[in-house]
Amino acid sequence: MLSDAAIAVKNVSKTYKLYGSMVEQALDVLGLSSIRFWRKPGFSEYPALNGVSLTVARGERVGIVGRNGAGKTTLLKLITGNFQPTSGTLEVHGNVQALMSLGLGFHPEFTGFENVRSSLAYNGLSGAELEAALTDVVDFAELGEHLHQPLKTYSQGMQARLMFAASTAVRPDILIIDEILGAGDAYFSAKSSHRMESLAATGCTLILVSHSMQQVLQFCDRAIWLEKGEIAMEGESLAIVKAYEEFAQRLDWESSRRGPGGGSVLENKELRKKLLEDVFKHQEGAEGVVIAASTSASSGGVSRWTGEPGIKIESVRVVDQLHEVKGVLRSGTRAAIEIEIVAEASGEFPCRFVIVLFTRDGKVLSRHCSDEVLLHLQRGQRHKASLVYEKFLLGNGAYFFSAAVYKELVLSNLQSAKAYDLLSRSFEFKVLDDLPDDPSVFHHPARWDLGPLS
Repeated sequence: MLSDAAIAVKNVSKTYKLYGSMVEQALDVLGLSSIRFWRKPGFSEYPALNGVSLTVARGERVGIVGRNGAGKTTLLKLITGNFQPTSGTLEVHGNVQALMSLGLGFHPEFTGFENVRSSLAYNGLSGAELEAALTDVVDFAELGEHLHQPLKTYSQGMQARLMFAASTAVRPDILIIDEILGAGDAYFSAKSSHRMESLAATGCTLILVSHSMQQVLQFCDRAIWLEKGEIAMEGESLAIVKAYEEFAQRLDWESSRRGPGGGSVLENKELRKKLLEDVFKHQEGAEGVVIAASTSASSGGVSRWTGEPGIKIESVRVVDQLHEVKGVLRSGTRAAIEIEIVAEASGEFPCRFVIVLFTRDGKVLSRHCSDEVLLHLQRGQRHKASLVYEKFLLGNGAYFFSAAVYKELVLSNLQSAKAYDLLSRSFEFKVLDDLPDDPSVFHHPARWDLGPLS
């Protein structure tokens, strides 16, 4: 066990037994299944985790992503000690606070205040320390008089606020959060972000499971992608998010292509293996994947989503006021992002070009959508579209962006969108301001009116 490791998981597997009846379960638990030697066992085995190994360093913030049934919650329950592994070893160093289910550990008939006091006392707080923590929870949760109402009357968002406040008031060594941040509103999410940043500064280790990729990018330095009980990939958060999103999109695309009678894509092992291999090839920068000419690809390389046939993006460039390709731009100057496409066949192509800018922690800064144009192209013919910023107003920092060309795009109904090509979160650039210490993300145009009172 490394001295700086908070969690060490080595070749851990967890297998559940799925029983056909309560009688079969009782016989197996009591060790009596063998008395009915003439019958096959009345249960099947489901491998939730298979040979998982990972290490989480003290103070590290790790996101765990994966589809439902990938083994994420099972892994967390092993870390918290709720389950024991079927095989392998697992070590956890430090006290653990886990937010894995709304209401878990809280009594629905007790008031919020009573539940918090009990939770803090259970975690070893007493006297002045308990009162200080209780005050902190009350201030953070901002539930007012609802604190003195039974927990069963709370909404999911209210429960999430209370449980998060109580769990983080005791400054755990390891904080585990499984999805419940999604129950809160934007204000709660912002407060939680500040709280987790503060905990990280004290050396707290964070394990976050979320279907929100923006949360993983915002809160986590590193991510682990679980697929069918095994680690498919791990590394820097942005690279993992891009690979996982591409895989999920490819699964959706294949499922829609096959239609209702095409069978389950998820249960087709050979197809899943091929889709995974395709995603990994993109991560390795395999031949045939778009590489931006003299423009920096973001962590994990170019992530190309499967799209409609006809047009593909061939290159993406970020250029400065002199039309020179740059990875670093000066704030306040002219700049442009250029997309060059190539026709895979001859014909008419309705097109809308889209650029979406993101901050490093995954927040959407701006979405730029062109008007629709009808392009008449011959096979192999190229066409360029430029997004021009007459005055680039972003502040100091690193940013990344997606580039896409759509066949159909209605912003009020994105589920119906059909893209020819989409390169998700694939490109990066930096911005330098005149004042290197200016923390502004965006310099919003405005003017001061300093005239006298009328």
